[in-house]
Amino acid sequence: METETEPEDVRIARAVRTLRDAVVGAGAACLVLGVFAVAVVLLLGADDAWPAVTLLGGGQVLAIVAAAVAALALRAVLAGAEPTAPLERAWRGLRLTARAVLVLCVLAAVAWVVADPGSAVSTVALALVTAQLAAVLTLLARRVRSSAGAR
Repeated sequence: METETEPEDVRIARAVRTLRDAVVGAGAACLVLGVFAVAVVLLLGADDAWPAVTLLGGGQVLAIVAAAVAALALRAVLAGAEPTAPLERAWRGLRLTARAVLVLCVLAAVAWVVADPGSAVSTVALALVTAQLAAVLTLLARRVRSSAGAR
């Protein structure tokens, strides 16, 4: 049985939509972490907020990296590149960034618990909140991967 291939314009439109959603999703995650960080700093005060700034701020930086990876892939597709290679690069970049978020959460949480054992509960809670970014990036990476046609 012969498999039917998609027309090129449909593949490009699907890649553009998927990569646009990845840029917006990573950017929105960055915004949410920023709002949460401001709320935590206002609630805790400036002296007790360093674990929040480290964890949530680090998560924001990695969310910006993920958005930039997806934006570069989107730019390549819009410039006329065949969509498969940019989608593959975006998928790898999003996966790598998701892993970096988890490493950040573990290392920062351990460092802050060792430095200030009294803040262990709040530090672990902040690490869990930041780790949700890894889940978001993993979902975005799966969507990018499925749009590339590799399942």
